[in-house]
Amino acid sequence: MMNEGASTVAEPLGERTRISIDLAPDLRTEVSARAKETGLSMNRTILQLLRVGLEAERQKKQRLEEMLRRYRECADPKEAERLGDELGAMIFGR
Repeated sequence: MMNEGASTVAEPLGERTRISIDLAPDLRTEVSARAKETGLSMNRTILQLLRVGLEAERQKKQRLEEMLRRYRECADPKEAERLGDELGAMIFGR
């Protein structure tokens, strides 16, 4: 049974590591529904969601770094203001 709580790491399996996670009931329901939709196991579904989430975070960081670079190099005050507004929205979610 899965309960909300901390993750624990168990012994490595070759190049992989088995872990145990506790999911809140709402997350378990959502993951279970997605697993049924895709025909994957709960474990594979969680793995897929982790990979997608980590990739999204990596891309977000790259976009932010690119925007910062463009902002620093910008010579046009109006363009710098626009880029500054976009950066603020990316950072603070406006």
